[in-house]
Amino acid sequence: MQETISLYLDLKPGEKPDFEVVGLAAAAFAEAVKEIAFILDPGVEVRLEFDSTTENSLSLNAIFKTLKSRDGQRGTVIGVILGTSIGFVSDIRTWSVGKLLDHHFSIEQRQQLSEEDLKRIASTCKGVTEGRIAKTPIQKVYKQLDRDSTITSVGAVTKPNTKPPAPVPNSEFPTRAGILQPVQTSPTDRTRPSTERLTLVSPVLLPDSPNRVWRFLSPFGEFSYTIKDEKFFTGTVKGSTHLTLKAGIQITAKINTIEQLEGGVWIPKQRHITKVVIIHRSKKQSDLFSQPKKSKTSKKKKR
Repeated sequence: MQETISLYLDLKPGEKPDFEVVGLAAAAFAEAVKEIAFILDPGVEVRLEFDSTTENSLSLNAIFKTLKSRDGQRGTVIGVILGTSIGFVSDIRTWSVGKLLDHHFSIEQRQQLSEEDLKRIASTCKGVTEGRIAKTPIQKVYKQLDRDSTITSVGAVTKPNTKPPAPVPNSEFPTRAGILQPVQTSPTDRTRPSTERLTLVSPVLLPDSPNRVWRFLSPFGEFSYTIKDEKFFTGTVKGSTHLTLKAGIQITAKINTIEQLEGGVWIPKQRHITKVVIIHRSKKQSDLFSQPKKSKTSKKKKR
């Protein structure tokens, strides 16, 4: 029996990733797959065979084979696929085991699973998300990918030449790698740092107002962020940052996300921009209120 489980890397246009980074990440990915397989069935023997890659992104298409036929093997194979995939989705709250199962497998394939299979799969996936299963190899994958800025996101797919449903953006790599640790302030509260590229939706430009909650579009959706960067806020209000009003303004900023533990899941409650690192200037986007530029004409010098 065999299935395909692939590590999908999205890349910057026209760029290629570092060979060593990809090789070490692939090795750690294989290690994670084998650990998850062992947890599901200690007696199962698996093999990952390199298949191919795709252009403009890098998809390490691995053929996942079970080498011995065993009872309940179908459930083990699907469990390995889902357990691996759940370690490479951006927002686990919106991608439950059932949703991933529906996304990766057909109705006929799902109907082959017994109640016992479903329990084993759910338990294993929970172990992966809680860091009890395959934590070290998954962290190794993110640690390697974080070394190469060419890689913009990562995910897992089961069909070659497809894209992952919810890839993890590179701003999350340091946290997923364990390089940046969430700071837990109480048993039910923690602060998770990250660096994100955001698109401005609506600012609040009232200099004396305590309400500095701006709306931004992030890789995870549209959210409110409190501006804690005093230099950026003051400069924007006074006009010294030259943040000209136009569509598609983007910034890269350091974020602190305040999360609370609810029902065993960390839920974001507040997002604070602690430092604006870059204001991205796009020549393609025009000022909404600017006057059209007059063409320059050469003037003849008087003799």
